[in-house]
Amino acid sequence: MTVNHAPDRRVRLDADDRRERMIEAAQRIFADQAYDSVSTEELARAAGTTRTNLNYHFGNKRNLYLEVVRRFSTLPSHLPRGVAQYDVPVAEATRALFTRWLNLVEENRATFTALMRAQRTADEEITALLRGSLASWEDRILTVTKMPDSEASRARVRAFQGMISGATTEWLEHGTLSKDEVLDLLVRGAVALAD
Repeated sequence: MTVNHAPDRRVRLDADDRRERMIEAAQRIFADQAYDSVSTEELARAAGTTRTNLNYHFGNKRNLYLEVVRRFSTLPSHLPRGVAQYDVPVAEATRALFTRWLNLVEENRATFTALMRAQRTADEEITALLRGSLASWEDRILTVTKMPDSEASRARVRAFQGMISGATTEWLEHGTLSKDEVLDLLVRGAVALAD
């Protein structure tokens, strides 16, 4: 299924702005379509540029796709680390963390959707990016739940991460859960995880 992405009018931009526009267009397209079904021409047209210019900035479609995935994989690093070091109850700390997470995902909806698609690939570089992102999440969840940093705790957190992805996908892609329902589910799950 091809989604009609209206081409943007070509405008004179500096190199950084042009590159950013290409990434944003790619985020939208990869959120709607699988990687293999997207052409370089379609990506260039959606960004209001040429294939030559897109290839100049990224080398090829795969490198542009990796940049989209890389953007999302760094989102957990934008979340606070030290909430639980103070005398804050676990429920309050997890609510603050997941509120920020869901707001961040909502602001980067297309990138999140593209990342969920990327998880279904066997590409080693994408897998490494996602693994790094999940490890960053593990650290934050261990901190806010005040769980000991052990292999058993990390295994529980990794299992919980599956629920985070699933619940967020239900909200963003399927509309079966509201943002508030997802927040409540994640907070209750994290509190139970810490018990």
